Amino acid sequence: MAVIGALGVALYFGAPRLGAATKAWQSRRLAREAFALIEKKQWSQANAKARDAYLLRPTEPEAWRAIARLLSGAGQGTAALEWWKKLDDEHRLTIEDRRDFAGAALATGELPAAATQIDALLAQRADPAPVDIVLAGQLAVRRNDAVLAVDYAERALADKHAKPYDILSAAILVLSVTTRDSQPFISAWKRIEDLARDPKNAASLDALVFLAREQARAPVPSASDNASLSLGAATSTQTTPETSNAFGVGSLSFGLGPTPQSASGGATMGRPEVANALENHPEGRPYHKLLALELRVQHDPALTDEYVAQAVKRFGSGDDETLAALAAWLNNLRQSAKVLQLLPAERASRRQDLFLQHLNALAALERWNDIKDALASERFPIEPVLQHMYLAVARIHLGEATAATNEWQRALEAANTAEKLLALAAYAEQNRAGDVADEAYSEAIKLAPKNRAAYAGRLRIALASGHTAQAQTVAAEIVQLWPDDAAARNQDAYLRLLLGASDGAAKAAERQAEILVAQEPWNWSARATLGLARLRLGRKEDALAVFRTVRATGSEPPGALAVRAAILAINGYEEGAKGDARNLGAARLLPEERALIAPLLVD
Repeated sequence: MAVIGALGVALYFGAPRLGAATKAWQSRRLAREAFALIEKKQWSQANAKARDAYLLRPTEPEAWRAIARLLSGAGQGTAALEWWKKLDDEHRLTIEDRRDFAGAALATGELPAAATQIDALLAQRADPAPVDIVLAGQLAVRRNDAVLAVDYAERALADKHAKPYDILSAAILVLSVTTRDSQPFISAWKRIEDLARDPKNAASLDALVFLAREQARAPVPSASDNASLSLGAATSTQTTPETSNAFGVGSLSFGLGPTPQSASGGATMGRPEVANALENHPEGRPYHKLLALELRVQHDPALTDEYVAQAVKRFGSGDDETLAALAAWLNNLRQSAKVLQLLPAERASRRQDLFLQHLNALAALERWNDIKDALASERFPIEPVLQHMYLAVARIHLGEATAATNEWQRALEAANTAEKLLALAAYAEQNRAGDVADEAYSEAIKLAPKNRAAYAGRLRIALASGHTAQAQTVAAEIVQLWPDDAAARNQDAYLRLLLGASDGAAKAAERQAEILVAQEPWNWSARATLGLARLRLGRKEDALAVFRTVRATGSEPPGALAVRAAILAINGYEEGAKGDARNLGAARLLPEERALIAPLLVD
């Protein structure tokens, strides 16, 4: 009897612990299932598993990891960072976690966080993996150090352990910082073509998509062994991007450029070859088949109607995903009437992506009343925030300014998460509703106080509006939250100098900019801060020295060139300064930057 009583006591006090252990085990099991689905890019199913893992045990690190990895894989870097930081705080980051953490930080511009993770990856006892070296190169690009970026990329390309995706990423990294006639660019392009031609390697399909989208950037004939570097326009690594049409509703991008030539004058993988490879790839989906047809349209525009007819015949009876891809493709070709034939209102109302393409087509045809009627019918599969966003734009085009303002306000009220507010802000910004965008970004910050994208949006709007004081206030808030971000500190210092910083502040800005210029010689923004600080301190010769060793390539920030022009003028180089000022005549400058060159524009 005593034994039974003792067993009963043990079960009574042990039950809660056993229950907690069972929940922990079940949460980890669901998280593992989510990881497997993420690998297959089955985002909806992975989301359900990760959510269930978290709800079952909110304190389970594996559940946090599943959410972080899901958000990283789905391209939601800002949201992912919060979960990676939770894992980091608990000292639970694995090597793979650090890679995803660094990728999310790079995508959202949190360079100090990215640097911390990349430094840890490079400091492993074993030699760094090629994927880690590529991450270091991507960080170098963000820090405007093209030489270091190419060095890292070429190390990864030369590594015999590099996997196909490592090679693709490294090659794209080289292309992003070199010119089309340079040998590094030509060699990197060739590496991508080699991947594309082999359908058995894991990266071949993505390599083909890259070549299809980037035909206009293919190598150009050159007789020299040029190794020119350029930080003018980094190449995107997205393989199925989203862009916006006249209405601003997301659609798949199929835009392509002219047929390329190799550096030796012969054809590289031009449109026909890339199209054939996409068409016949064993893992190709409808998007890839449509991309192949787009290449053929670009190669022979006279046959556009024939290719459109082929596409409608092949894919017009497909599932919803196929139909959405076809509608996006047709909208991109300005075949909006065919989209409406394919997706009448009743058919489009089945799901959101179809309905958005229906709206795209109506917008392209400027049928704003039809859009208003469709969205006012309450028979559509989109969230209220999207409804009011699109109604606002439709009413703007119909000249209903007051009604448009009301729709924007309703959209703000319906956006009850940071993610929805960011989407609303980006859409409003795209449609030149800066006040609405700023309010949406501000509301997103209230819900997520460390959301870097929201702060960046507020700063971008203030700069675009010419509100220098407001921009400096936001820049100072960013520095307060992310004090290790050198670029943010530099921007704050530069804006303070434009607004008339004190001698003490100018000296502090000079010291800070000197360090940044030494670390990043290609960084024109840092040089502008350094030159302006010395100019404000009355040291014109020292200010001139800042720009003696660099040449403008056309990719520099206009404000930095305005600072240089002012420094040239005060040092007696008025002809060159006036030439720079005239070139900046149509550039977007802050009022204080334009004031720097105003005397140079007077005849």
